[in-house]
Amino acid sequence: MTGHLLPIDTQECRNLLRDATVGRLTWQAPEGLTSLPVAYGVHVDGRLGLQVGASGVLATLAQPTEVAFEVDDLDPVTLTGWSVLVRGTVQAWQGEFPAGLCRPWAPGEEYVALEITPRQLSGRSVSAD
Repeated sequence: MTGHLLPIDTQECRNLLRDATVGRLTWQAPEGLTSLPVAYGVHVDGRLGLQVGASGVLATLAQPTEVAFEVDDLDPVTLTGWSVLVRGTVQAWQGEFPAGLCRPWAPGEEYVALEITPRQLSGRSVSAD
């Protein structure tokens, strides 16, 4: 049995990002590389929108910060899946945050709206056979 890793074109990466709702945001924090799961949505202009708790660590990313953002779907039964990686800048959302763009996880908190502006987008599909 041999596996396959195949590149996913940019448009399909965008489609997969639009279909998912949770990804992992990675950045260089003062204590080292940090990666946390976040709920997100894709705006019509391609920016990724997040609403994070105002008192949490993610709120510190309102200042422009280079990040990686990864979304995937892997099936352990069929040994197939895909992964999309976004590299870009996260900062405070510019303008009014669109209602319904994403559902924040932190209940009952005030939120900070963030945007990730993609600079590079890549993806791969994986199959064990």
